[in-house]
Amino acid sequence: METGQTIEEIGGSISETVSETVSEVSSSGSNLFNSIASAIGIDLSALSLTKVIVSVAMLVMFIVLAKVLSAIIGKALKKSRMAVSMQKFVTRIIRFVMYFMALMIFADSIGIPITSIVAVFGLFGLAISLSIQNLLGNIMSGVSLVMLRPFEVGDYIETDIPGTVKSIGLFYTEITTIDNKRVFIPNEKIVESRLTNYTSETRRRIDVRLNAAYGCDVKTVKRALAEAVESVPELLKEPEPIIGVAEYGESAIYYDVLVWASTENFIKAKYALLEAVPEFYKKYGIEMAYNRLEVELIGEKSAQLRQ
Repeated sequence: METGQTIEEIGGSISETVSETVSEVSSSGSNLFNSIASAIGIDLSALSLTKVIVSVAMLVMFIVLAKVLSAIIGKALKKSRMAVSMQKFVTRIIRFVMYFMALMIFADSIGIPITSIVAVFGLFGLAISLSIQNLLGNIMSGVSLVMLRPFEVGDYIETDIPGTVKSIGLFYTEITTIDNKRVFIPNEKIVESRLTNYTSETRRRIDVRLNAAYGCDVKTVKRALAEAVESVPELLKEPEPIIGVAEYGESAIYYDVLVWASTENFIKAKYALLEAVPEFYKKYGIEMAYNRLEVELIGEKSAQLRQ
């Protein structure tokens, strides 16, 4: 019996200890919350469940309104002549501003001074900016790409990797390569590197260098090349094609063929021209030269070898 009473006493002691600990933690948490609320200027005595519910409802309403307005503005921008990348950028900025305004209104409705929030955002922004300088650099580069517009969505560009632009974001630009790979390039890297835009103009020049053996008449070779050019329908008549001798090599004469094609037909026209040349070389009996080594034997030993 005494043992049973001892166990009950121990159990009661543990229960009292746990209860006191929970009470102390709860009191400490409450004091900490009250201190934080007091520091940022929230009057907890003025808060009520009804006020909090109304404030949350207003926040949700403003978020929905922000999405609706940004969608309406986005549709209006599509009807304008503004570039697609610029449309997306403006829409995102408007949505961000409206979200921020909704947050400010919510904070004000529950009694948080807006000046305190601005100060907190300022300190938070300073700390973040020091730790994510590369990210901020990509954002600023994204803004400059949208404003300066060195390329648009759908353009074929080349930095380190050539490809077609699919989207221009705040942090990176997405391109699709010729072999259908998706590549994401940081905006800062694009701004700092050499950029070539192949589709900013409606036409491109095709430069092809071909050769013919020294025994072939130059005029005949040029005639054959001219007919090869005329046989390719994807090549433009204007500007006029240029065909001329470019270099006298060790074993061949080299000719430059400079012709124009629309940007969309550039690759197709180039391949068609290269495939057409052998046909017209054959028509005029022109021999395409190749690298070879001729050895001439001189002296008595050479005469013996020839015999």
